[in-house]
Parts: sequence; structure tokens; C-alpha cells
Amino acid sequence: MIKVSVIVPVYNVEKYVAKCLQSIKDQTLADFECLVINDGTKDNSVEVAKETVKGDERFIFYDKENGGLSDARNFGLARARGEYVCFIDSDDYIAEDLLELSYNAAKEHDSDIVCFDLFFDWGNRLDLSIGAAFDGVSSFKENRDIIYSNNSANNKIYRTSFLRDRRFIKGMWYEDLAVIPVWIAEANNMVHIPKALYYYVQREGSITHNSDERLFDIYKAVDNVKKELDLSSHEIRRLYLDNCLVMTVLRIREIDDKKIRMDYYRRNIELLEKNYPEWYGDVMKEKDYSFKQRIIFTLLKLKLFTLVEAAYNR
Repeated sequence: MIKVSVIVPVYNVEKYVAKCLQSIKDQTLADFECLVINDGTKDNSVEVAKETVKGDERFIFYDKENGGLSDARNFGLARARGEYVCFIDSDDYIAEDLLELSYNAAKEHDSDIVCFDLFFDWGNRLDLSIGAAFDGVSSFKENRDIIYSNNSANNKIYRTSFLRDRRFIKGMWYEDLAVIPVWIAEANNMVHIPKALYYYVQREGSITHNSDERLFDIYKAVDNVKKELDLSSHEIRRLYLDNCLVMTVLRIREIDDKKIRMDYYRRNIELLEKNYPEWYGDVMKEKDYSFKQRIIFTLLKLKLFTLVEAAYNR
């Protein structure tokens, strides 16, 4: 059996895909297959990709109608032949020892999931993001905080048989948040490799820099986690505060159009109050938030959104 299947959805990434596939081609673990899924790209991504890996039979190309990232991942997952599988976005790239280190860790601990740290690549700097809320090996039974590990699908490899009946939710932004905490909770265990092996490229046009109604899909993602897992009130509180409050407000700040930003602040607070009415009282009880953050949360509660931005910029 092939050791690892690498699934790479491709859509309008002709400037980035060569670096992505070259980083896979250069892996120190040679026993892998790479499924390159053309998700109806409209540019020359596929031509660039094929030229990059020309003659390397480990790279297998598929064409499908555009269905989005989740649909392309699911398409690849249904065809993966490896013992383990990982997902790499075609505008990102990986360290040369990602597959070797993660596969060996998975085998050593008989793990359903192995995670590792990652870098946010801004072009002129790299920002480290820790991949898990624990060290070594853990499970949801041993440590329920494990579900607050980085919810990216990309900084992990998975036992393929573990994902056989599990899929990403098609057509949703925040598709990772919707399922990754659930998969982590259901895994026999997860290993954390304390090394950045994945490079997440920050580029124009990404989800974090666009204004789009689907930004509010984050509530659907949290709802799916709540539906699938029997969580305590404290755990539900953390899901809402970490994602629908802190992270969503930060994403809204990135929107260029001020009128849209103000509208999105308002809509987000309305959704938060609808889905989690006690949010303000609970957030003020949390000891982890700074004095500045508490001021910002109060301004959000009062819907003084211009002052929110002024507070962030101080």
C-alpha cells in the first residue's frame, strides 16, 4: 500500500501551483501519490502543474466541474489509495520532511491524526502558528481542550480508513472549523509534532481579505460542531467567543470598504446575540482577555463600531 496520498485541489492558482507541487515532489518520503484535482480552473494552473511534475508518475491528474474546496477534497478522498492522507492547498507549500515526519509519528503511535505547526507566509515575513493545544500524544477522552487545536485541515495527516465515512461539507466557508474539531474528538489519538511543516501563503483574494456574505457561515460551522459533539456550556462558550467574536471581528477589519465593514460588524453582533444571547456577560468573565479587548467587546455590545476600529488601532 502507498504510504501517503496527498490531495491538492487546483483553482486559479497559476502563480503559485508550481511552488506547491515542487515542494511535494521534493519530499524526503518517496512513497506517496499526489492527486491533483482540477476543480474547473479558469486559468493555466493545470498546464503549469503538469509541466512542474512532468515524468513523475506519482502525480495523478483529475478534472471535475467546479464545486469548491470541500467538493474537490472529497473527490480526491474517494480516490485516495494511501494508508494516510493529507490536504494541501495549491497556493501553499510544505517543508521537505512533512510527509516523512508525520507518517513516522502516525505509525509509532498508531494515530488517526497527526498535526504539526505552520507558518503564515506574508511574503516578507513568516508568522508561526502552533498546531495543537497540547504536547506529544493526546485524545479527547484525556483532554477535552484538544478540540481547540488549530482547526485547519492542512496542518494534519489522517488515517485514510478513519476518513472513509467522513467528508467535508460542500459549499460552506469555514469548512475546516465545521468538521476538524469533530474529527479530532472522534480520533483514537492525535500526535502533535512541534515543528512548522506547512507554509500558509497569505495572498489577495483569500477568504480573510474579501467581503462576502459567506463570512457568516462561521455560525453554521459552529452549529455543526455543537450538533456532532456533546459539549459543556464552557466548551460551547469558547467556540462562540474564539470564532464568532474574536476571529470574525478581526476578519471584518480586513475589509477595505468602510460601509461594508460597519454593516458586517452590526450583522455579526446581531447573529452573536441571536445564537448566544449571554455572550457579553460570559466574555467579561473570561480572565484571558486583556483590558483593551474588554473595551472593544463593550464597544461592540454598544454597536459603536467606528470606536471599535479606533480602539484596535491604538
